[in-house]
Amino acid sequence: MKKINIVIVIFCFMQTFAFGQNIIYKQTNKIVEYNYGIIDTADLKIVTETEKIKHELKVVEKTYSQSINSAFETEFKVKVDNNEYKKNWMKLAKEFRYTSNNIELYDESGNLMKSIAYSPEQIIDRNKRKLFIQSNGYHPGLTAFPEFTENAIAQLTTQNIIVKNVANGITKMILPTKSITFNKNNYTILTEYTDNDGVKTKETKGYEPYLDNKGFLLKIDKTERFLYSIKGPCITDVKLIYYNEYDIQDNGKLISKSLEKTESINIYPNPNEGVFTAAVQLNEANSISSVKVINVLNGNTINIDNNNQNTFLVNLPNIPPGQYVLQVITNNQISLTANFFKH
Repeated sequence: MKKINIVIVIFCFMQTFAFGQNIIYKQTNKIVEYNYGIIDTADLKIVTETEKIKHELKVVEKTYSQSINSAFETEFKVKVDNNEYKKNWMKLAKEFRYTSNNIELYDESGNLMKSIAYSPEQIIDRNKRKLFIQSNGYHPGLTAFPEFTENAIAQLTTQNIIVKNVANGITKMILPTKSITFNKNNYTILTEYTDNDGVKTKETKGYEPYLDNKGFLLKIDKTERFLYSIKGPCITDVKLIYYNEYDIQDNGKLISKSLEKTESINIYPNPNEGVFTAAVQLNEANSISSVKVINVLNGNTINIDNNNQNTFLVNLPNIPPGQYVLQVITNNQISLTANFFKH
């Protein structure tokens, strides 16, 4: 039941559905979770009594559904359809509904078991989520595979992140505490790290293209934990989750809105010696009209020639040390700014 409780915490952040208003987004899908427990590939035969419990295969099926109406309020429902791991503690709620005021728990026969009121903190979070959907749209767990351009790699390097091109379509990011491998050939993302118990862990997420490859829907989520001995590795915990039977209706075009690029300016390195690269991200319909560097102390400005490029070099080694603003004006008169410091 632990997994279901996690789902409750996540979904509490969302707003609830108000009947009588137009549905602008609706999604349903099936979630099938397999817990395989211990797989002793090294013939260790060294497990604790607690670990032995994990030997039993557990299967959980959940139906997830949500609706977002014209007031950007949402209704959630998670129903546990099946669980082959029959224990007394599993005789709990089989369905969870998130209403305008509380969370409702129902038993297998559809009888209301309990209502849990939202805390003040949860209400605040729900309101924040509503404002976020209004401003940014909504997407059903879509992800995107990053483009590792030379400029992007240079910027990541300043953040102590190493990028390696393993093969065509496969790129590995090495961070201080984990590594992430992006495989655009089979639409997978592999994350490797050591968990809080000191156990090596691998998380593999598999996706399928959605909306003409503008995003990718999660289809498979696999987690493996490894212990090692002189006899070799022992996979001690395996969880495999399938997300399928997606049905998505986006009448309010919330997904398209969420996939729009956020217009911004990245400067690296920062601080710098007056020489740096500026990478401007714009929506496809927009372009750069002018670029200026503004001295925050006295307001003096310097015009910059970007050579009609969104990524360009600023070469001002002789400006006095201090704080500056790089200002970009777009063709539709939108002003984008980014601060930088000259040593």
